[in-house]
Amino acid sequence: MFTKRLKEARLAMGISQRELGRRIGLSEEVVSSRVTRYELGTSEPDFATADRLAKELGVPLAYLLADNDAMAQIILSAASLSPSEQRKLASELSGDAVRSPIRPKRE
Repeated sequence: MFTKRLKEARLAMGISQRELGRRIGLSEEVVSSRVTRYELGTSEPDFATADRLAKELGVPLAYLLADNDAMAQIILSAASLSPSEQRKLASELSGDAVRSPIRPKRE
């Protein structure tokens, strides 16, 4: 999923793999091949690099890492809200603001 969303976000920005690599500070020798490997899934970026990729692409890191497309879309939509709107949404989604924010994953 990371690979697909990384490529989609890059293409939506209209930039090449080389340009994205430059923008996140990769060395010129590996700039294009490294981003290619990230998009193909043959190599995974470390956390700091993944964070730089997300920031440069203007998306939350959680969007790139989401387990499925529905969750990714929810994350992307929520990220566009103001902090107060995010808190309200989180409260509404939890159904009860008093409950623990961490609940077991539903299957």
